[in-house]
Amino acid sequence: MSDALAVLPPLRDDLRLYEAPPDVNGWPTWTLYDPVRGRYFRLGQVAFRLLAQWRLGEAARVLEQANAGSAVAGSARDLVQLLRFLRANNLLAEEGGDALESLRRQKAATRSGALAWLLHNYLFLRIPLVRPDRFLEATLPLVRPLLSAWFLRLALLLGALGLLLVLRQWDAFLATAVDHFTLEGVAGFVATLVVVKILHELGHGWQAKRFGVPVRSQGIAFIVLWPVLYTDTTDAWRLVSRRRRVLIGAGGLLVELTLACLATFAWSFLPDGGLRSVAFLVATVTWVSSLVINLNPLMRFDGYYLLSDLWGIDNLQQRSFALARWRLRETLFGPGDPPPERFRPGLAARLLVFAYATWIWRFFLFVGIAVLVYHVFFKPLGPLLAAVELWWFIGRPVARELGAWWRLRERARPRPGLVLLLVLLGGGLWLLVSPWQGYLHLPAVLQAERYTTLYPPSPARIETIERAEGATVEADALLFRLVSPEVDFQLEQVRRELALTQALLQRTAADAETLASAGVLESRLAGQLTEARGLAETRRRLEVRAPFAGRLTDLAPGLREGLWVSPDRPLARLVDPRRGRVRAYAAGPDLPRLEVGARGRFLPEDPGRAAIPVVVEAVERVGLRRLEASYLSSREGGPIETEPGPRGEAVPRQTLYRVLLRPLDSEGAPAAAPERVLRGSVSLEAEARSPLARLWRNALGVAIRESGF
Repeated sequence: MSDALAVLPPLRDDLRLYEAPPDVNGWPTWTLYDPVRGRYFRLGQVAFRLLAQWRLGEAARVLEQANAGSAVAGSARDLVQLLRFLRANNLLAEEGGDALESLRRQKAATRSGALAWLLHNYLFLRIPLVRPDRFLEATLPLVRPLLSAWFLRLALLLGALGLLLVLRQWDAFLATAVDHFTLEGVAGFVATLVVVKILHELGHGWQAKRFGVPVRSQGIAFIVLWPVLYTDTTDAWRLVSRRRRVLIGAGGLLVELTLACLATFAWSFLPDGGLRSVAFLVATVTWVSSLVINLNPLMRFDGYYLLSDLWGIDNLQQRSFALARWRLRETLFGPGDPPPERFRPGLAARLLVFAYATWIWRFFLFVGIAVLVYHVFFKPLGPLLAAVELWWFIGRPVARELGAWWRLRERARPRPGLVLLLVLLGGGLWLLVSPWQGYLHLPAVLQAERYTTLYPPSPARIETIERAEGATVEADALLFRLVSPEVDFQLEQVRRELALTQALLQRTAADAETLASAGVLESRLAGQLTEARGLAETRRRLEVRAPFAGRLTDLAPGLREGLWVSPDRPLARLVDPRRGRVRAYAAGPDLPRLEVGARGRFLPEDPGRAAIPVVVEAVERVGLRRLEASYLSSREGGPIETEPGPRGEAVPRQTLYRVLLRPLDSEGAPAAAPERVLRGSVSLEAEARSPLARLWRNALGVAIRESGF
């Protein structure tokens, strides 16, 4: 033992030691409490015996007395580790220059810059709002009966009966849910959630006060700017009974469960009105909040702490993660390191399952949160915050683990897991960097090359329908004859005014006194002639004719003679079936790989139709402002993400370029158009490119587009 450890520094006088529940292996443990920082530390047998003899001052005597009559002897290494732990947590009453230098090093290690502070507070920030200990103490006698086991059993019984009654009225329950999908309904859900969560936190506090545990504070925490209420029941570490700790951890959940049961039962009996609506809101909010969120042990909410207490493992997440990392490294590299802790085989297996399940859950959870942040915040702040969150919660832990793997390279031994990992990584790397993607897949539609939609020129009434659905018509053939009494009336009025103006002009020519007004009359006559010609043209256009030869399709439902129609409602579509045309849409990174003359296949969305050969005829280099092939819009179930434009048109979310292709028949000649529009995709021959290069170009394009500059 070194001279530095010959004399041990004294412990602080204000430290407190409490008995703690046994550990997972049944060994007794103790809790060391630091009242200055309000922190608790769990100690094992060896550490407890060493602290019990710490007053002796000399390291040799402390070890000798601590090991006297003990089956598990402590070593000098245990004493060194305990001393480091006490010094790192400022539990020693040290004085002099060495102690001051140690505090300076600790302060320097915890000092962070403005960027690090901002990053930490963006990811997690806790704000205490109230000190509820007196309020909880005063109200505990009022709520104590509601915390009893008999009341919980009664609530569960009523809840089971309420669920059975809800199942018998399931249609009415669903109808109530649909009725609440309004602005007022959403506001009601939010208000109910706030009230329920306040009661949830009070439930933790009341359970803590029930067992004599002080509640330090209650407040709000922000996890990636998402608000979450919390109750500080850290002093529950003083309790020896795990059952009481479980009840404190489950206090909020029991309150929500009780509310859910009582509200479900009440909804089944209340008449329609405000009270029944409140019961519905409370029932739905509490059932979802309790079962979906709070009981999930993979998130650090009530379910996690309940599982930790039930298994008897404090700091469950950290200890299970350490065991899972050790097991993974041993499986891959086999360095022969001892496990961080030894658990019973069954418990170790459960901890491994918990750790790996938590990793998978956290991956998808943080990716989802990053996507939400990306869309909620303005650019470029949204993409920046999403990238920071992905790095902090996913990229940073992975980078640390890869660094640990690299440090094991000299001690690694050939293992089947390592060989399999290398094969998978090598195969995946080859698939990423090898230019094997020689085809482009683009969303597309196949339709007639010439087509048009026929609209009424103005509000009118259908007098006759000249052609039926599917009829083949020649160019300029009459399709619909429309009449507009308003146009006829206006035209008749203009003609009468025109005749009157002409008569006045004839009189002025014969009378010298009125000759001066001839110019005014001629100007009026010209305007009336123009108006008459316009109205005549409008009446002529009420005869809807075919602009080209084709087939009449898609007549409007319910179209009949005598029906009034408006200019914004189509009458029918005219299609030239002789030649088809494929319209595909490519993103910017795909343009360099597209060439005129490239061949491919059109793959209809309908699996019952065969693929159709196509050839590229033109590639437009100007981005689309709107998606004319609305069949491909996401609003109509298509693959292209769009948003509504100012006139209701489908506007692509990313810049797209139109590619025109000619469908071919079996002999290579231009193929006829299908009877209706076919949605699908085209697979085209293109320059081979690796997926990694494609991902890089796409990522770069997204970064430039979403940067906001």
